[in-house]
This record gives sequence, structure tokens and C-alpha cells, in this order.
Amino acid sequence: MSQFLNLNTIIGNGKSYFVPIFQRDYSWDKDDWEDLWNDIEDLPNVKTHYLGYLVFQIAQSEEESYWVIDGQQRLTTLSILVLAITAVLKKWAHEGIDTHDNNLRSEKIWERYLGNFSTSKLSSKPKLALNRNNDDFYKSYLMNLRQPPVLSKLKPSQRLMQKAFDYYFEQLNEKFKDNPSGADLADFLEKTIGNGIVFTQIIVDTDLDAFKVFETLNARGVKLSTADLLKNFLFKLTSQLGDLDLEEAERRWQNINDIIRANDLTTFIRHYWNSKYRLERQPTLFKAIKHQITSPESAFAFLDSLEYISQYYTAFDNPDDEIWDKEEKIHLRVLNLLNVTTCYSLMMAAINHLERKELKTLLRELAVISFRYNVSNKNPNEAERVFSRVANDISNASITTARDAIMALKPLYESDKNFEQAFSTVVINTKRKKDLVKYILIKIENQIANKDYQPEDASATIEHILPENPGSIWDDLFPVDIQEDYIYRLGNYGLLEASVNKKLDSNKSFSEKLKVYKNSAYKLCNEYCNYDKFDPKTIALRQDRMAKIAKSIWKSAYLQSMI
Repeated sequence: MSQFLNLNTIIGNGKSYFVPIFQRDYSWDKDDWEDLWNDIEDLPNVKTHYLGYLVFQIAQSEEESYWVIDGQQRLTTLSILVLAITAVLKKWAHEGIDTHDNNLRSEKIWERYLGNFSTSKLSSKPKLALNRNNDDFYKSYLMNLRQPPVLSKLKPSQRLMQKAFDYYFEQLNEKFKDNPSGADLADFLEKTIGNGIVFTQIIVDTDLDAFKVFETLNARGVKLSTADLLKNFLFKLTSQLGDLDLEEAERRWQNINDIIRANDLTTFIRHYWNSKYRLERQPTLFKAIKHQITSPESAFAFLDSLEYISQYYTAFDNPDDEIWDKEEKIHLRVLNLLNVTTCYSLMMAAINHLERKELKTLLRELAVISFRYNVSNKNPNEAERVFSRVANDISNASITTARDAIMALKPLYESDKNFEQAFSTVVINTKRKKDLVKYILIKIENQIANKDYQPEDASATIEHILPENPGSIWDDLFPVDIQEDYIYRLGNYGLLEASVNKKLDSNKSFSEKLKVYKNSAYKLCNEYCNYDKFDPKTIALRQDRMAKIAKSIWKSAYLQSMI
């Protein structure tokens, strides 16, 4: 159920909101506070400011109570702003400015926006309860308008909360310094802020409903973290064992998060899940995890496995990581050049269950299989299905060797015929994939010249025979309307020494370039450019020659005899 509501309706009522104890700490900083304040200052002109979605889950334990699934940063900040307003009113009252009325205004604002009065207990309690790291500070200091003795001794999130309060207190004092009117300040809260700040409120019944909401919002471009919901679910389970176990679960999750860093946490979890269980896409991942992990013990086992494999996962896209040996680095560089991640579930299963020498063999074959598959422009979703299936077989010990895993990957290994045909027409733009082009050219050069150049060798540079920006001298052989079709064909590339390429005028004719090419040590530019003229047909013929060589370079030691 979704509704379009203003701040007065959401928190200016008898409802209570609980931030789950395991949700992340308060993290808004000065940039966020300033943005919100500037939007509020603009309300007299625009009347309303939309502050996004708030997702609440019904709390079964108490009537009119809700868990805050998404929106805690905004709700916390707005509550701090209201507290700053009550503090300004009390300050004015203390200074003798309309003392009785301003004290009364402060109390009534507190009752409406910040606390709910219990007629049975004859006491008020805060409308908003924060997480385990922030709630005590919020209730003991901010709600009571008490300054902490030493700011530096607070937790980082608590310091941010105090600084947010100080920021809004200062802004309010500045705004009303020439007219310290309690009535105007109350109107500013109730009419300007309370009516002007609006949200879309969504209320769900269960975790699964919340997850479906998140998926819908993500599809609309609203960024909400699936990983946060997964984390909350795991912490709910582990918290059943007590605070110490919850703290240990939090420690492990934070460690995983710190290790994964730039990588997407949800994608990491999905890759790991698919290494052990049936392939899940992101929309079905949470449901699958919730079905499988049903106890605190299984939640801890899951976190333990994630923590271990995260060290390797984050190194998948960093071939230079010290975790890899020399040979493994070579194969991982190829997978990175191809931007292949669909095989990560298989790599995780191999790391967890195969010997290191078996992993090395598998990585070598994965590089070859993936190269053929990608050059042939095959569907990555189908590849992921096969990789996950083989990963599952490794995880449940149906496959125990790299050889058996490779044989199971046969559906992904493109035949010589298909690969050669695809390679002979492939286009790879050096503006986007320069390193991949260089890798391919170096491998072909090594094959035809019997050399052992390394792709990272800085002395070798890519030469566009038909220049990237052809001058009119090329228009006869390559009319302007077809130039784009040939500039980034592999058949248009060669290798030149960096010192030579730097001096070569890109607008020279082919015959002039050829004189330079013949002095190069790279055969791709001397022998493989030995043509009377260079036109579209020449590029096609040259790429055909390269394709025949390619199928002998990128071939599987296990699958070649089976195709």
C-alpha cells in the first residue's frame, strides 16, 4: 500500500517507528544537511519538496508501530531538525522572550513530532527508535537537549548526529535573529516544513514484500540496496542468540563489506550463492536465501563462507593481487580484458573445493573458452547457467577435478569453424578496448614470429593502418560513408614500436606508411602488410589470415578433440 503524504501526517501523529537494531548507523554529513536546509528555504517559492520513498514494515508486536526498512537517514535528520527548533524556543524562553508561550510551544511540538504519550503509563516515549549504536545517544542527549561532554569520544555516527543538531540550531538562530518570534518559528515548522516536505509512504507486511518493493523501486531508478535487506535478514536470525552473537555477525558483515569495497555486495552474494545452489537472478535471490537459511547457525555458516571467499572474489578483477601466482595472473588478465564475470561462481566453487593446481588448470581453460565465446558474441546468460551448473557439481562433489569441470563446459566451447568465422569479421574499438586489442595482436605476433612478447610491454603500440581520422588521401579507397565500418576491424590493426609510431604521420598514404612498416621488428606490420594497396578487401583478407592463426592460439587442451 502506497500513499503520498507530508511530514505532518507521517510523524505528526500517534505512530511509532523503529529502525532495526542492525541497520547501518546514521551517516548524513554537512552536504546532506545543507541540501535539505536549502530545499526547506525554497519551500515558500515551490510549496512542496519531494523527499522520496519511505518503506515501512508493520511491527506485529505493537499497535501503530512500524519498522523503518528504508528512510531512516531522512527521518532521523528531520527529527533532529525538529529538536533544534524546540531548543531555539527554549533558548528564547530562557532569555525572557515570551517565556511562557515559547516553553509551551516547545512542549507541544515535542508531543506532536517527537514523542507519544501513553495514557496507561502516564509518560511519553520517543516516536523514533534508532539502531543499537545511535539510539542511546539520541534518547539520552539529543532528545533531552543535552550537550555531550567530549565530542571526540563519541562514535562517528553519534558525532554526525550532534553536528547535525548544531548545524540546524545555528541555521534557525540565523534565520530568526532579527525576529525571534515563537509563533513564526512554530508556523515555519507546521506550515512550511510539515506541509511542504512530502514522501511516498509504502507499508509492507513481510520481509519478502519489502524485497519486492525494493525491486520495483530499483526498476524505476530509485537506488535501494538489496544487500541491506539481506543483511537485516541475517542479523535478525543471529540476534536470536543474544547481543554477543549479533555483534559477531555485525563484525563479519563489516569485514566482508570492507573487503568487497568497490564491488557490488549483492552481486558478490549472488555469485557465491550460484556457486552452491541453483542459479538465481537478483529478483529471486532474497527469497532463495530466506528459504535455505532458517536458523542462527545456518546464518553464521553463510557469513563465515562469505567472509572466506570474499578475499578471493575481490582479487578476481585484480590479477596483480599477491594471492595469485604468475600463471594464474596471466589467465585472470585475459578474463579481465574480456570483462567476464559470469564464470565467477565456478571460480569460487573451484577455490573452495579443488586443489590449487586444479584451479590453475581450470583458469587456463576458462580464459580460452571465454575468449572464443565472447569473440563469437554468444549470450552471456546462457554461459552463466552452464558455469553455475558446473559450480554446483563441484560444490556437491559430483565433480572433483579440473578435467571433469572442463569437459562439462563443452556446450560453451565454440568450434573452430564458428570461431574462425566470427574472428574474421569481429570489430573491437580501441577507444573502449585498447588493452584487449593489444593482447590479441601480441598473441598473434608471438605465434607468427615465434616470440614471447608480453601484452603489457610498453614498447609495442597499436597501429591503425587506415587511420582513426583519415585524411582525404584515403577517400578513394575508403569512401567517407564506409570508413567507420573498417577503422576498428582487427584486420586494420598492426603493431609498431612506440618510438616509430610516435613519429609516423597518421595522414600518410599506405605506400608511405609501408616504407616505415618494413623497418619494424613486428611481423604484423612488415610481412603482414606487404600489399600493393590497402582497401576494404585487403582488410578482410588480412583478418581472414589472422583468424586462421587465432584458432590455433586459443584452443582447449581438453575440448579441442571433441569438436
